[in-house]
Amino acid sequence: MRNLKAATDTLRELAAAYLVLVLAAAALFMYLESAPFLDSVYWAGTTATSTGYGDISPKTGAGRVLALALMHLSIFGVAPMIVVRLIDRLNENRDAFTHEEQEAILARLDRIETLIAAQAAQQPRPEASRE
Repeated sequence: MRNLKAATDTLRELAAAYLVLVLAAAALFMYLESAPFLDSVYWAGTTATSTGYGDISPKTGAGRVLALALMHLSIFGVAPMIVVRLIDRLNENRDAFTHEEQEAILARLDRIETLIAAQAAQQPRPEASRE
């Protein structure tokens, strides 16, 4: 699963994977249903988006299995990956510090600790209480 996530990190890669899915389904539909290429691409596109106008539909059992597989892969596979990637891009941590900001904070803390140590060294130490 990690390899799949890495292979689809960008929306461009997801779009390419979706295009491959649609074209592969179109090629299989063309083979199984003896349909012209453009009709097969049209069928794959409308089926993958769950539009399915019904003007072109599979007539064979294998074509129907292909339709089910394409619908499920696009709805339960590709669509969630697209949504997750979009949410991931929108869910940027606006409170996160940059590396430069972290370095500046650490330098300030070092200066503060040095000043506190210097002041502590200048303070007279209280003598032990006399009883």
